[in-house]
Amino acid sequence: MTQPGHEAEEVKDVVWTYAGWTVIILICIGAGVFIGYTLWGNASSLQRELSAATEQVNSLKNERETLKSQLALCTRDKDVCQKQLAAAGGGTRD
Repeated sequence: MTQPGHEAEEVKDVVWTYAGWTVIILICIGAGVFIGYTLWGNASSLQRELSAATEQVNSLKNERETLKSQLALCTRDKDVCQKQLAAAGGGTRD
């Protein structure tokens, strides 16, 4: 015959085994989530790159606007000079 407490000990051993595996799996998942968040979740390096790229884009936009303004002023001055030249009669050469 079997011993009276033997089945209870087997059940207890199985429960402890599954509990141990559950704890190990939870620790591995927690470590993976922590490492993943540390490396990619905060994305501090990507945020730095994004802010640098945004700053560069903004400075290029400002430079473009400055150049457009200068071009408009030069075009206006050229038109004024051409009108003055045409009004003075020196616009044609023979």
